Amino acid sequence: MNYDQIADRYDAQPYRARAADPALLEFAEQRKSPDLAVLDIGCGTGNQLTADRAALPQARYVGVDRSLGMLRQACRKAPDIAWARADGSLLPFPAGSFDFVYCQFAFHHIEEKEAMLRAVFRVLRPGGRFVMRNMCPQQSGGWLYYEYFPEALLVDLQDFWPPEKVVAVMEAAGFVGTGAAYEHVHFEQDLRAWLEIVRRLDTCSQLLAISGAAYHAGIERLERDIADPGAPRSRKNHLCLVTIRGEAPSDSA
Repeated sequence: MNYDQIADRYDAQPYRARAADPALLEFAEQRKSPDLAVLDIGCGTGNQLTADRAALPQARYVGVDRSLGMLRQACRKAPDIAWARADGSLLPFPAGSFDFVYCQFAFHHIEEKEAMLRAVFRVLRPGGRFVMRNMCPQQSGGWLYYEYFPEALLVDLQDFWPPEKVVAVMEAAGFVGTGAAYEHVHFEQDLRAWLEIVRRLDTCSQLLAISGAAYHAGIERLERDIADPGAPRSRKNHLCLVTIRGEAPSDSA
């Protein structure tokens, strides 16, 4: 997916607003110090880092992304945050540079996933923490994107590692205290409102990853269901999110 092409309208898409990251706030509270070095891998237009800085202004923040267009948008919001163009598997930082590293809804875009996890371990300071948040297609049965655009599920099952595989590679890299927590989100989806969202195409990376034929077939099916007077106007929807974390061993371990 070429994020440079959509960088100027990325923040206008649904669900792009961010609140301060609770995992970072928890870590800062445990450390009893706001003076932290924080890295966001796949930072996009910088929404998460700018929200975190508002909550923890004394921390030092760095965001990396492969898309120069996305980084330009981020820099306009917060020119005092360090933004760097880099691949998550080739982090251009010395060992032990960061106390806290997170990657939100971007790990599936990393081609060399094992290399990224090892790179994160390298740049963490002793006792530092890594937190990854993403969707989990393996447990997202009932997600309407997969029902109407089934090719998206096939693509995602290739791009999204199962959480247990992520944890296993992290442990092999040296992480301790690893674990995965699942969040099952159930809600009612108004089909007419959703049709307007998916017609934009760029509102969900799953739509950009499938063929044009698969996309148009899903749109046509959705339009038929909406036009059917006997069909429900809303559908139950289900999405599974997963948070995976691990820590670099402390000096005393």
